Amino acid sequence: MSLAAVVALILGVSLTAYAVFAGADFGAGILDLLGGKRDEDRRAIAATIGPLWEANHVWLIFSITVLFSAFPPAFAALGTSLLGPFTIALLAIVLRSVALGLRASPGSRGRGQALLSRLFGVASLIAPFAFGIVAGGLAKASSAPPAGTRVPKIPWTSPFALVVGALAVALCGQLAASFVALRLVRAGDDRGAERFRRRALGATATVLLLMLLALGAAAATAPELWHRSVALPAVITGIAAAGASLLALASRRYLIARGASVLAGSALIWGWLVAQAPRLVGPRLTIHTAAASHAALAAIAIACGLVLLLVLPAMYLLFTVFARPVPEVSK
Repeated sequence: MSLAAVVALILGVSLTAYAVFAGADFGAGILDLLGGKRDEDRRAIAATIGPLWEANHVWLIFSITVLFSAFPPAFAALGTSLLGPFTIALLAIVLRSVALGLRASPGSRGRGQALLSRLFGVASLIAPFAFGIVAGGLAKASSAPPAGTRVPKIPWTSPFALVVGALAVALCGQLAASFVALRLVRAGDDRGAERFRRRALGATATVLLLMLLALGAAAATAPELWHRSVALPAVITGIAAAGASLLALASRRYLIARGASVLAGSALIWGWLVAQAPRLVGPRLTIHTAAASHAALAAIAIACGLVLLLVLPAMYLLFTVFARPVPEVSK
């Protein structure tokens, strides 16, 4: 395996971590928008995303840094061709952070709090949709035959990209609902867990439907991508994991449901990565043609290893602490 492939693999792991953790974070906002009518539900959502809130952006910053350091032409091409959806996603991330922070402030009351809640939810829905259409557009462009231009046009408004965007939103809702339901069960709130279990069932069923719809859209509008059978095992794993999550939720096995939801999201991310590998942006910018010098790649690989040695234990400790229900203090 070449050094460029090793760095690309690290980039894929980082993107997967961001998709799962930020997906649960975004999904919490979506749940808040669509079903967070009760104050106790909103408190449960806020408590569950505690370890995810803002910490997940470590993986986004790490991914961006690796991309522009190791594959600068690909980074430049993405910034040129996908400025619109990336700007929308960035604004949504900022707005949802501001809205949730202001909603939790002591001075937030009444209509202002309701407006902030809607802004938090809408922005949480827009961000994963924007990232999803980018992924769909990149997959379609990277599977096309080589064209005359080095930087291709990314069809992020194509039917396939729009279906992938909707699938990203549904996956976020599935992740968040399974996370919240498990936390409520561990806290002894069975009634609250049941409400989120029903939401998780609906989100998981939607994920399965959109997975099949995305496959149909790929077959109809992106035949080159459809025939990339190397990604088929990952896609099948994702569909099977979503089905397992649905069965686990039906039998109230919340820990299995959460694990299967994480596996489904991770498998789909790797299906996307494998489907266009070794291409990064279009057919001409690959992990080899867009790679930095060998010395730069070696330095980046060493730096990535050191960062992961520091970040992974810290993230594990963060989740271990926040995953435990807060004990009641008797006076």
